[in-house]
This record gives sequence, structure tokens and C-alpha cells, in this order.
Amino acid sequence: MRRQIVTLLVMIMCTLGLFGATDPFSYPLGTVIIDAGHGGHDPGASNAWSFAGGTIYEKDLTLDIAKRLHALLAVSHPHLQLVMTRSEDIFLSLQERCSIAYTTPLQPQTSSLFISIHVNSATTDQATGFEILTKEQDKRVTLLDASTPIENIPLYASHSQLSLNRLLNQRNLVVASVFEQALNGSLVTSRNRGIKERDLWVLNGSRMPAVLVEVGFLSNEEDARNLVSPQWRQRMAQILAQAVEECL
Repeated sequence: MRRQIVTLLVMIMCTLGLFGATDPFSYPLGTVIIDAGHGGHDPGASNAWSFAGGTIYEKDLTLDIAKRLHALLAVSHPHLQLVMTRSEDIFLSLQERCSIAYTTPLQPQTSSLFISIHVNSATTDQATGFEILTKEQDKRVTLLDASTPIENIPLYASHSQLSLNRLLNQRNLVVASVFEQALNGSLVTSRNRGIKERDLWVLNGSRMPAVLVEVGFLSNEEDARNLVSPQWRQRMAQILAQAVEECL
């Protein structure tokens, strides 16, 4: 039934000319989805360091940075709709995280951004630095279907899925570049591992411009010392907030 309602609304809107073929990702940023990686029984990367007093878990670090980012944006840009996929130590499946992002109603003529925060790990302790992951260009995603919030239909309905994916890919590259430049300009002692395309569920399933930021390696001592520092995590949140501001 809902699919029939969505189809009927699209037909009515097209008939009445209620929307044109404007790039839906070019509208001012109105919604930011902040995703703290892992959580609950899924700790993510972990490592035991003597200077940390025990084992450090990725899920705790990502949640702390996500909360700091949310707090900064809430003060500096109160007009933004800020949504956290999790605000406590709970487990969410990848599908649940994406569903939160995709089913969030957007204000008319605004766009959205999905930021997933993670901590890296490697089999060698020499791997270090940050990297930005974005959706593979040739991965086709569905942006308009029966699960689309009614409020969001006008954003996409005048485009084909092919056109939407092309526009999404373009915006993803812009956003990834903005985040890379923000981190590279502020973390002068960290290695910039660049922008990488990955076929990851959260990047595909969020159905919006999305980046996954690996802020450092828990398996590297220098990175781990940074990660356990509240001051460094606050600085990371500030850098991410700066990147969001560049996307406004």
C-alpha cells in the first residue's frame, strides 16, 4: 500500500510541476548523521597499552569523538538537524545505522551528510595516520523507493536512479576532499593515507553523501597515545566540525 501511495505522490508532483531536476545534493546542508562505529558486544579494534592502563576499545573512542562533534555543531550551528546513530554503548547493526540515516525526514530544499567515525588497526605496528573512505563509484544504490520518507520524495523524484547515482558520486568526492583537506591541514604530524573507495554497507546503505573517517591506528603506539588523550579527541572533533562547516 505504501509503495502505491509513494508512486501516486510522485505522479501528482510531476504533473503539478512541484519540483524540477535540481541536483538534490546541492541544496544547503540541513541534516548531519553522526555514526559512532561499533558498540555494545562489538568492540571494534582493541589493544592493550601500558600507558592507557589496560585495553582500549574502538567503540569507546568513536562514541566519545561523536559526542564531542555533536556538542560542537549543536552550539555553532543550531539550525542543523543533528542525528546520532547511537549515543551510548549499544550495538546497532549496519542495516539499523543506515536505516536511521535514510529514513530521517529532511527539511524542504536541504541536503544531508553521513559521517561514520572509526579507529583503524593493522597487523603491523608501523601503520599510522588517518584516511577517508567513500562509496565505490561503480556501486549503484537505490535512493527512491517505498521506504523513502514522504518529505524526501521531492528531492529525488525528478531524477532517474542513474542520474541520482552520478550526482551522489560527484558529491561524495567533494565531501571526501573537504574532510581530507581539513584533517591534513590540522594534523600536520599525522600521515595522510588519502581518500579510498570502498564497498562498505554504511557508505552504500545510508543513501546520501557519506564518508567514513579512520582517525588513527590503535595498533600504532603514537596514534594510540593520541587516541587516549581527551584533548586530542576534542581536537579531532573540532577538525570534523570544521569539515562539516566547509560543506554547509
